[in-house]
Amino acid sequence: MTERVKIEIPYGKKQLEAYMPQNNFIFEGKMQTRKPLCDFEKTLGEKLDHPIGCRSLKEEVLGKARILIIVEDNTRNTPVKRILPILLGYLGEAGIPTAKIEILIAPGTHRAMSEEEVIDKIGADIYQKVRIFQHDYTDKSAMRDLGVIRAGGRDIPIQVNKKALEADYIIGLGNIIPHSDAGFSGGAKIVQPGICYATTTSATHIMGALLDEIPLGNVENPCRQGIEMVAKKVGLKFIINVVMNPEDEVVDIFTGDFIRAHREGARVSREVYGVKIPELADIVVVSSCPCDIDYWQADKGLIAAYFAVKKGGYIIFAAPCYEGMEHNHPKLKDWARLSLTEALALAEKTPFSDEEADLVAADIAIQGIRVREKVKKVLIITDGLTQEEIDILGFAKSETLQGALDEVLKRVPNGRVGVLPRGGDCLPVMR
Repeated sequence: MTERVKIEIPYGKKQLEAYMPQNNFIFEGKMQTRKPLCDFEKTLGEKLDHPIGCRSLKEEVLGKARILIIVEDNTRNTPVKRILPILLGYLGEAGIPTAKIEILIAPGTHRAMSEEEVIDKIGADIYQKVRIFQHDYTDKSAMRDLGVIRAGGRDIPIQVNKKALEADYIIGLGNIIPHSDAGFSGGAKIVQPGICYATTTSATHIMGALLDEIPLGNVENPCRQGIEMVAKKVGLKFIINVVMNPEDEVVDIFTGDFIRAHREGARVSREVYGVKIPELADIVVVSSCPCDIDYWQADKGLIAAYFAVKKGGYIIFAAPCYEGMEHNHPKLKDWARLSLTEALALAEKTPFSDEEADLVAADIAIQGIRVREKVKKVLIITDGLTQEEIDILGFAKSETLQGALDEVLKRVPNGRVGVLPRGGDCLPVMR
């Protein structure tokens, strides 16, 4: 009797499991265990006093009248409510009272957060003490035009939330994980796309989509270059970025200059989120974890699978997509219907100013199309996507992980299977 092996992957708060013959199984892409910081508060204080690439934060803010702290939304998991009390206390010791500090939530082009979500992100105490604003990328009246910069051979118009221009000093919070356009998240991304108008985000992110290869884990690319040039123009001065382990524990903190500190953090992030695979698999089983909110976020899991699967192989994709396909980007469906050749040609000739076209949605769609056209089929297990949406994406729905695996192994009996339990933030690398 053929020995069988059990595989498990996260699906929201549940675990999905399936069995297969032992000789079909080749890898499980698990991240290395990294111990969390022993004393988060002490370490953060030391990092604020001894940042990378600039003076201590106390020296940096000396004499500044208005401080803006930019924080992410609920699609990211930086421990904002742990950082803020320490940061505000530190600024208070530097002579900056709470009345001089504002917080701007930077959702980019994601949906706005509810009051409950904001309180959960910021912390109830900070919510009561500090003026908090949410960026709305659709509100053109809240933006200011800073002209045009050139990056990656393209002109990038800069339109940014006016709150940033009213501040004397800007501090950005974030975490650093592999990212399909910018190479890694964090750093300047808190400004672009965080608090910019859609035109600016279209300009930087479509540069990533138009590259010959998805730049996951490649921090030196035109998209990242454009993002950082925008942040410099806007005036981002200081970042507090964390690298976390899969248990959401902080393993290191990087503070200071938004480029130099970010690069140090990206190096550690590569070590934490990199998963070594011995060979490309015929079949990749991947979970969207921890990016389960909607397809817009879950797409990250597909991209991880792209780097682990053979051309002409299969992907089994477990993605709850609890809030559906997307928010604020109905054009995603139109772009997703196209072939890669059609989508690239249309994106290349579409001006950034064409808001109806939604080049941000084009970027997300093109990534998914690249995956779809590399493999024979993507089989998706989901509760949140409708059959119409699944058809638009070009996927096939499976009710269970076991059913999907059995179906694919019937088609490829000797298929070699790899598993990515945390596809939403892992970085597959060949051994």
